[in-house]
Amino acid sequence: MDKITILEQIRSNSNLLSLPQVLSEVIIETAKEDFSADKLGDIILKDPTLTGRILKMSNSSFYNRLSKIKTVHQAISVMGVTTVKCLALSSSIFHPEKIEKETGVSPKQFFGYILSVAAASKKIALAIDFKAPEEAFIAGLLHDVGHMYLMHYYPKQIVEVMEQSQSGSKIDQIEKEVLGIDHTEISRAIAEAWKLPVEIIEAISDHHNTDKLEDNEIQNIIKLAVLLTKDCFTGFELSIEERLVGITKLTDHLNLQKEKIDEISSALLTDSLEFANFLGVDIGNYEQMLTTANQEIWKSYFCIENLFKERQELTKNLLEEERRRGAIESKNIAMATLSHYLNNAVMAIFGRTQLVRMQLDKEQTDLVIEKMPEMINKIDQSVRKIVAVIEEMKDVSPIDQKKFDSMSKAMNIDDRIENRLALMEEDAKLHDAIES
Repeated sequence: MDKITILEQIRSNSNLLSLPQVLSEVIIETAKEDFSADKLGDIILKDPTLTGRILKMSNSSFYNRLSKIKTVHQAISVMGVTTVKCLALSSSIFHPEKIEKETGVSPKQFFGYILSVAAASKKIALAIDFKAPEEAFIAGLLHDVGHMYLMHYYPKQIVEVMEQSQSGSKIDQIEKEVLGIDHTEISRAIAEAWKLPVEIIEAISDHHNTDKLEDNEIQNIIKLAVLLTKDCFTGFELSIEERLVGITKLTDHLNLQKEKIDEISSALLTDSLEFANFLGVDIGNYEQMLTTANQEIWKSYFCIENLFKERQELTKNLLEEERRRGAIESKNIAMATLSHYLNNAVMAIFGRTQLVRMQLDKEQTDLVIEKMPEMINKIDQSVRKIVAVIEEMKDVSPIDQKKFDSMSKAMNIDDRIENRLALMEEDAKLHDAIES
């Protein structure tokens, strides 16, 4: 299977997704230049089921009408031609028996997901005072029509795609490997074949690209609606962190408050059931959907718990690394200071020995003897300093195993050396007192 074959099949098939004859006539009629709303109403009246759905939807809380809509022609006037056309299409593309039989996907849960996106799209559109909330609803309802197409025409391939997606690979890449095309491209091709408005086509074909913000607000609405809805069926589920980043970016762009997003999310269950009732789609009852939602909440909880543990471990490792780097830096500074002390002490001894040699070479033995006590004291002090420095080096060497003051990366070597020298001086005096 390849991309060209699938796209040609979509463009040449006037009966996409096994649409009833009436819907084919709806598409043909609305594509005419001399199209009339009256003619569209007459076509819809041929299908009692579709007529009932259109009237039920037009009288729903979605439109908040004061007077009851009694005819299809009134419904078209209230809802608009585009909405009626798209609603007619969307309400007739659900094929639960075929999906469950050939893909193993639960149609109730899958269609529940689709309707949740549609419900979220409508609520978001209303929250930002979007001029055409019904178009956002329709775009949400049709956003995954490409996936429905694949389930309908290529069930074996889509099962293979979903199985491979469990390994963590991105589903769009797997679809291209298996089918030569991904489901968003198919969604776009179907929307174009149905001659939907450009804004809806763009929203349908780009709903997973949450990194990019669009000028077309319907696109941003659908992207946010997709992120707010748990997708367990198409294999395009983002990590919790990725979803949160995307939600934050889109809500900021749409100027939505967190409280409003929480309100929209909490109402998705009841809204989805309401729209399912209007469209005549079985997505289960409230208890069944609530059970599924609770299962997803627990999955999310365990995922967040694991993320928290990973973050704790990462924080611990970062702190350990910071402590290690600080300790090494402290050691380097301490060693440089000790080297300076050591060098001064050695040079003091070297200076005295050189002076003695010069005086002996000049046969100034008396002067050597006269200065000897002073020189011995200087050499003795230098030796003690060398011993103190060596002891300090021994203590500093394992510094990376010790705690250090993060506010000061250099240890106070001067005080430590002075303390060591003072102790050595006391020991020497004590020794002299014992000897005497």
